[in-house]
Amino acid sequence: MSALRADLRSLATMLLLVATLAACGGAPATVPDAPTAAPEAPTAAPTAAPEAPAAPTAAPEAPTAAPEAQPITIRIMTWHGPDGNTAYYEGYKTLTDAYTAANPNVTFEFVYQPLDGYKELLDTQFVAGSAPEIIHMQPWMINEYANKGVLHNLNNAYNSTSPYVDGPAWIASFAGGEDTFAGVRSSNKFGGIFFVPSDSSAVLSIGQPFYYNKDLFRQAGLDPENPPQDWEQFRAALAALKDAGVIPIAADNGRWIGWSLGQVGYQFGERYVDQFYDAKFTGDRGLEFYWDKVYLALANGQLTDAEYYGDMLSLWKDYAQYWQEGWTGTSEADAPNLFMTGQAALLQSGFWDFQSYSALIGDKFEWGVFPVPVITSATSSFGIGKYGAPAGTQDYGFTVNAAVESDPALAAAVIDFLQYMTSLEAQTTYVGIAKSFSPVVGVPIPDEIRGFIAPEALATAREVVGPSFIEWGDGAIWPGLSQDFLLGNIDQAAYQAEVAASSQEGAKAYVESMLGPDGFQASIAAAQQTLADLQAEGASELMIASQQRTVENLQLRYEMMQTYYTP
Repeated sequence: MSALRADLRSLATMLLLVATLAACGGAPATVPDAPTAAPEAPTAAPTAAPEAPAAPTAAPEAPTAAPEAQPITIRIMTWHGPDGNTAYYEGYKTLTDAYTAANPNVTFEFVYQPLDGYKELLDTQFVAGSAPEIIHMQPWMINEYANKGVLHNLNNAYNSTSPYVDGPAWIASFAGGEDTFAGVRSSNKFGGIFFVPSDSSAVLSIGQPFYYNKDLFRQAGLDPENPPQDWEQFRAALAALKDAGVIPIAADNGRWIGWSLGQVGYQFGERYVDQFYDAKFTGDRGLEFYWDKVYLALANGQLTDAEYYGDMLSLWKDYAQYWQEGWTGTSEADAPNLFMTGQAALLQSGFWDFQSYSALIGDKFEWGVFPVPVITSATSSFGIGKYGAPAGTQDYGFTVNAAVESDPALAAAVIDFLQYMTSLEAQTTYVGIAKSFSPVVGVPIPDEIRGFIAPEALATAREVVGPSFIEWGDGAIWPGLSQDFLLGNIDQAAYQAEVAASSQEGAKAYVESMLGPDGFQASIAAAQQTLADLQAEGASELMIASQQRTVENLQLRYEMMQTYYTP
C-alpha cells in the first residue's frame, strides 16, 4: 500500500473532528496465491449472552470447552503493552486469562512492540516464519499483508455459526452486520475479511474532541459548562483565553499539523467530487469507491483548485495564532504537558488517552471534553456545519497468521478465541476495563467516553473531500510546506500549487497501477475464482451473495477508472 493510500485510510474515514492516523508503506507488492480456506468454526453449543452490566470489571464467564485437548500456545502481538497509556492490555489479558481458565490446554503469550518499528518487526517475522498467531494491525497494514498472502482469510469463519453468538453467523454479531465488511472485502485481491474488529464502532461517529480546563475557562470569563459549539463561538473563546494570558491550545510540530488541518478542512466539500461523475458512480457505494473517485479527480487535475479552498486555508492560518509561541519546537510528547500543568486551556486527543490523562490530572483542576466546533455559514458560505457520519465500515483489529492453516487444531483454537473475545459478554467486560468502544452489537458504551461521540443530529456528512489535495500528497513534503504556510514563510497561492502538484503525481501513479494488469484485473480475476470455488463447494447463499457483491463492486470501480481517467 502506498503512503498516499495509507494517509487516505486515515483521513477520508475520519469525522470532521478527527485528524490523521500515522501510516506509511511501499508500493503494491507482487502477491502469491490466496491463502487456503479457514477451518470450520468449532461446533460447541452456543451459550446465551447474559444481560450486560453497567460497569463490568470482573472477568466474564468462562467460554465453552476447548476445540482440542492438545497443548496450544497462541501468541498475540500488539502495540498496547502493560506499561502503555491505555488499559487495553489489561482488558486483553482479562479475556485471555478467562479463556485459559476454561481451556487449560490453551495458553497465551503477548508480544509487545511500539508502533515505532512495528511493521519492520512484522516484516522480519514473516520472512523468518516466526510471526505470532494473532497480530494487531492498523488498516493500511491489513491490506498490504493480506495481498501478500500471509494472513488467514476469515470469510468462512465469519459466515459460520459461533458458539458464543445466538444467530446464523458470527458476522451478524457486529454492529452494522455484513454491510460494514463490504469495503473490507473489496479492498484486497481475495475478496476476503482478514481481521476481527476491535476498539471501534462502524455505526458511531467517534472523534477526537478537545480536553479542556474548566478552571482556565472561568479565569478568562467563559462559562465552562457551555463550551463553544460553532467556529465563531470557538474563535471568541480562544481570543478571551489569549487575552487572559492563557495559552489557548497546546500544539506540537508533529501530528498537530494534520490534526488541525483536519479540524478545519473536513468541514468543507461534502460530496464535492460527485460533480465529475455520472450518477451510476455516485451515492453511498462505500469508502473504497469514494477513494477511487477522489484519486481520479486528483489525477485528472480537477482538485488543483476548488471554490472553498480560499476560506478553508484562511481559517486554518488564522487558527494558528492561538497556538503557543514556539509550537514548531514542541514535540508530540511535550505538548500534553502544557495542558496537564495548567498552562494551556485545550488539548485535542482521543478516547484512548482518557484514563492516563485522568490519572495525570487528578484533582489539579476541573476538566471536561467537547467536540471540535462546527463551521457554519456564519463563518463561511462553504462550511457544511456538521460532523462526519459514522463510517459504516470496519476499520482495523486483530489478524490471523496464515501459518496456522498448517495446524488445524491451532487454527480452530485461534478462531474460537476470537469468537469468544467478540462475544457480548466478553466485550462488555473488556470495554468496562479499557474504557473503549466495541464493534459488537449490544455492548454498552462506558459513561466516561460518551463525550467522544459526535452529536447524532449533526453527524450526517458523507464523502467530504476537504483538504484531500494536501494530505493525499507526499507525506515527506506537505507537512513541512504546511508549517511554512502557517508561519507566513510561503504565500497561499504558492503553497496550494506545490501541495496540489504532489497529490496529483501520487494519484496518477495509483490510478495507473490499478488500471494495469496487477490492479483491478488481477483483483477481479481472483474474486471471480473465489466465487466459482464457493459455488462448486455448495457454500451457503449468504457467502455466495456476499462474494458476488465483491466482484460487482470491483468491476464497477474498474469501469469508472477506465471511463474517466485522462492521462
